[in-house]
Amino acid sequence: MVLYLSKQDAKRLAIRAQGLDHNRTESSDSNHTGKYKKVVTAEDIRRSILAMGLLQIDAVNVCVRSHYMPLFSRLGIYQRELLDQLAYKEKTIFETWAHAACFAPVERHMLFRQRMAHQNTNRAVEKLKKERPGYLEDVLAQVASRGPLRASELEGSGKRRGSWWGYQDGKIAAEWHFSRGHLSIGDRQNFTRYYDLTERVIGSEHLQTQTPSVKESNREMMRLAVKSHGFGSVRDFGNYYHLKDDIALTALNELAEEGSIQRARIEGWPKGVQAFAVKEDISLDPTNARALLTPFDPLVWNRNRVKRVFDFFYRIEIYLPERKRQYGYYVYPFLLGEDLVARVDLKADRSSNVLLVKAAFVEEGHDHQQVASNLADELMMMARWLGLEQVSTDRKGNLMKYLRAALIT
Repeated sequence: MVLYLSKQDAKRLAIRAQGLDHNRTESSDSNHTGKYKKVVTAEDIRRSILAMGLLQIDAVNVCVRSHYMPLFSRLGIYQRELLDQLAYKEKTIFETWAHAACFAPVERHMLFRQRMAHQNTNRAVEKLKKERPGYLEDVLAQVASRGPLRASELEGSGKRRGSWWGYQDGKIAAEWHFSRGHLSIGDRQNFTRYYDLTERVIGSEHLQTQTPSVKESNREMMRLAVKSHGFGSVRDFGNYYHLKDDIALTALNELAEEGSIQRARIEGWPKGVQAFAVKEDISLDPTNARALLTPFDPLVWNRNRVKRVFDFFYRIEIYLPERKRQYGYYVYPFLLGEDLVARVDLKADRSSNVLLVKAAFVEEGHDHQQVASNLADELMMMARWLGLEQVSTDRKGNLMKYLRAALIT
C-alpha cells in the first residue's frame, strides 16, 4: 500500500508533525483579563524538543538566538531560561552535531556515539598533532582536573591561527574532543561553550546503555526523521541527521518493509522521487496554525523542502550585501493556517525597547488585511515575550501599510 497525499494534506501533515498545528498560549502570567493562561513548563519544552527531534543552535541574535524561537512558535510565551535549565542543569537535552549544531534529547545520545567514534580528523587537527605532540591528551587532562573550561582558559591555548575567524590551538583541540564525544558542552555563558568530560555531562543511565550498531543508529535516526517530518523524500530525512542519500534510503526501505513507516506519493512531486510517511494516524483536518518561524526552524531550514511542500521560495540573505537583499537581513516566514503567507524582517531594538519590523511582504494570492491582522497579533505577542514595550514599523514591503493599520487598531 502507498499513501497518497494531496498538496493540501501534505502541508497539514508537515505542520502537525512539527507541533505547529495550533494557536498557542498568549502569556505565561495573568494579565487580569479573566482568560485562562497556561504556564509553559520545562516538561512542555522537553516534549516539544522530543517532537522536533532536533533544535538547531545558532549564534545570530538580531531578535533572539534562533534556538529559543521554535519553542515560542510552538508553545507561546515562555521563560527562555527553561531551555538553558534543561540543557545545562537538568541535562535532559545535550549539544551534538546533526545537520548542524543542535540540541537533542539526552536519551538519544546513544544514536550519535558511532558517528563520534568514526569522526575523521581535519587538517587543523592533523597539523596540531604534528606541531604539538601530546597537546590533545593534555587538553583532556586539563578538563578532567579543572573543568568545565572555556577553550581560552586552556593552558597553552596559543594564538589564533590563520585569518580572523581561525581557532586557537585550545579551541581546535576542544572541538575535536567534542566531535569525538570525549568532551561535551557542560554550560554556556554569553553563548561561549564550556567543555567538560562527557561522563560529567551525560547521565550514567544514558552513557551505560548499549551502543547501537551503525546500521541500527541509522535506522532509528530515519524513523525519528520521518516522525518529525510527517512525510518527505529520502534527502529530506537524510539531511535532518546528516546521512548520505544511499544510507538513508537503505534504512527507510527497511523501515517500510517492516511496517514502521509507509511509502507515499505526494501530489505534484515527480514520480521518480521516493517518498515515505508516518504510519500513525495523524489528522489531516485543517490546522489552526499561526507562528513566526526563525530561519532555522525545523519546518523551514531545508529550503528545497519548503519550496516543494509550501511553494515558498526562501533563502537567508544575511550574507548578502544590503543592496542585493530582496526581503531583508534576517527574515522570518509567517505561517498561517496551512500556508507560509508572509515574510518579515525583524530586529529587537533594545535601546528603544521596540520590536522593529524593517520590512513586511505578503505572498501572492493571500488577503493583505487578514494576514496583517494575524501578523500584528503575533508580533505583539513576540514583543511581550522579548520584554519589549511595542512594535514599530518601517516602510519596506507590500504588506507594511496594512500591518501598520492593524497594529494601531
